[in-house]
Order: sequence, then C-alpha cells, then structure tokens
Amino acid sequence: MRYIIGFCLCLLLFTGCQKEEEAAKPEKKPAPSGPAVSYKIDQSGLQVTANSGQDWEKVPAEVDEIFGGEHQGSETELIDQSYVLTEDRFAFIIGGFEETSVLSSTDQGKTWQSAVLPNAIEGIRFRNIGFTSEKNGFIILSGGRTMSAEGNQIYQTTDGGETWKLMGSAPTTRIVQSGTFVSNDLGFMSFALTGQTEYYRTTDGGASWQPFQVDLPGIYSEIFTTMESAEQDGDHIIMTVGQGANGDYYGGNVMAKLVSNDNGSSFEMTGLIDPDDVMTEEEEKNWRENDDWDSYF
Repeated sequence: MRYIIGFCLCLLLFTGCQKEEEAAKPEKKPAPSGPAVSYKIDQSGLQVTANSGQDWEKVPAEVDEIFGGEHQGSETELIDQSYVLTEDRFAFIIGGFEETSVLSSTDQGKTWQSAVLPNAIEGIRFRNIGFTSEKNGFIILSGGRTMSAEGNQIYQTTDGGETWKLMGSAPTTRIVQSGTFVSNDLGFMSFALTGQTEYYRTTDGGASWQPFQVDLPGIYSEIFTTMESAEQDGDHIIMTVGQGANGDYYGGNVMAKLVSNDNGSSFEMTGLIDPDDVMTEEEEKNWRENDDWDSYF
C-alpha cells in the first residue's frame, strides 16, 4: 500500500512540474513576412522598417511634402525612383516647390538628416535618386513643365548625401523620360513625349551632356521607346529599353537588351528580355527574324 501511495505522489509531482514547464514556455509569435526593408503609408504618415515589420520608424516628413511638386497620382505608394531603401541607407526626395531637399538616415531610421538641393527647379515632376557607391550619389530632377517642355537638373554628392552639388542639365527642353548613373561620372538620360526618343550621355558627372546612338532594328525602333535601366557589366554597359505605358508587344512587358562596347557612346540591340515568360523559347531565340515591320502585322 505504501508503494502505491508513493507512486501516485510521484506521478502527481511529475505531472505538476510538466504543466508548470509548459506554462513557462513563451508563446511563439508568427514569423514576420515580407521584405526586410520596406515602407508603408497610413494615417500616421510614412513609416519604414528594416526587420520585416517587427519595428517601424516614422519618417519625419508630412505626406504632402513627400508628394510635393507636380504629382497627380496616388499617395498610397511612393513615387517610383524618388527614394532609396537599403539596409544601410534610407533616403527620400522631399518638397518640390519652394524648396526641395533629401531626407536621409544611415541608422535604419533612428536619426535623420536633411540636405537642401541648392537652386532646385520649382514644380518638380520627374525625380530620381540613387547611389553608385557608399559616398557617391546622384539626383535627376525635371520641373517647370509647360505643355511639352520642361527643365532638368542633375545633382551629385560625394559625401554620402550630407551635401549635394548642382552639376548642370542636359541641353534639351523635351520631357524627361528616364535617367540614371552607372558611376560617379557616367550617366544616361532619355527624353520623349511625342516623336523619336532622344538619348544623352555624360562622362563628367552631369556637367555636360552629348547625344548618343541607340540602334534598334526594324520593328523594334517603334516598339521599344523607354530606357528602363543601365548598368556596368565588366567592360560593357547593359541597357534595357521598354515599351512605355502604352506598349502592347507581347503584353507590353517584353524589353530590349542593348549592349555598349564603347563606354556608352552607342548601343546595339542584342536580344529580348521576357520577365513574364510570355514568349516561346523559339520566339525569343529568333528575335532577329522579326525585325521586318511588315511581318509584325
């Protein structure tokens, strides 16, 4: 009998300890989803996260400042290319009328610095900020639009965005379509609204610009009209050219791949880029056979 009672007592003690251990275990939280570095715009304003939404930091700017200038679109998403969000740097172009500045953070939003863009054009429309190294960055602005004409400005930083210098502008008043730099010195811009796209290149950080040639054979000269990106790839520069907002060639998302072997003085089409896999392998491989305009209809 004593053995039975002892066994029961041990069993009760074991069960009680097990329940206490289970109760002491912290409740598991669901793992965060989404990109590690991202943003959201809600009633609190613009907020950024560097840990998939576990913690959010408020950007110290009003929403109307973030969408300043000539902006007619939605204010639920940031203007494409008007910001930088990486693990090491947050940067936003702010303002657009009386003053335009860059609001940035290098500690994931804990502290912020503001740098005014000197003599910035009023009523900015196109705005693009990027960094080609830790210290070197660029900004391309357009503004003061009247019908089919506007001004443009190029800025550079060599101190990681603490200060910005107005370098110059491309020698045209046509509407800025796109622009980027692949290094501190070498940059590209395209201009269009109606008519043929114009392409300009700088080799001195934006102080001076010269036109350059883009070779798109046959039907492709009419299909691909918008420079999407440019990047250095060893001794070559790779440029992608898209179809613009109204393109409908294979659904509108197929792009042309162009390569320059002369530091961007000229580009030649070398193939198609099909991000949505809407083309067959044979169609993509035999793109040269489709460069006759009559065969497209």
